[in-house]
Amino acid sequence: MRKNLTRVERLRSQSDISRVFKSSFRVSCPGAKLIYLKNEFGWNRITVTLVRKYGNSVQRNRSKRILREIYRSLKNNLKPGFDFIIVLYPGDYDYSIRERQVKYLFTKANIFL
Repeated sequence: MRKNLTRVERLRSQSDISRVFKSSFRVSCPGAKLIYLKNEFGWNRITVTLVRKYGNSVQRNRSKRILREIYRSLKNNLKPGFDFIIVLYPGDYDYSIRERQVKYLFTKANIFL
């Protein structure tokens, strides 16, 4: 399986994002929240959002970039067929802490293989 994050693996349309936000499948930990819903495709789609007042644009873009890289490295270990929204909260989180958070969220949601 390819390791890059392709265009079809991104959750982009507003209607799809709203549908996932309306779902009741949520798990959280300090610093992050995972909202997920089963989709009709054979692959996972993801989007990363931030809470308001997260920081300046450099901090926001770096946090999203780091999280997409973590997901890209873990995506082969996830069950297929889900839409994910990961909500990030501000804090002093580096790459290794964010990676542990994401693994914990996927394990708690019973999606991590």
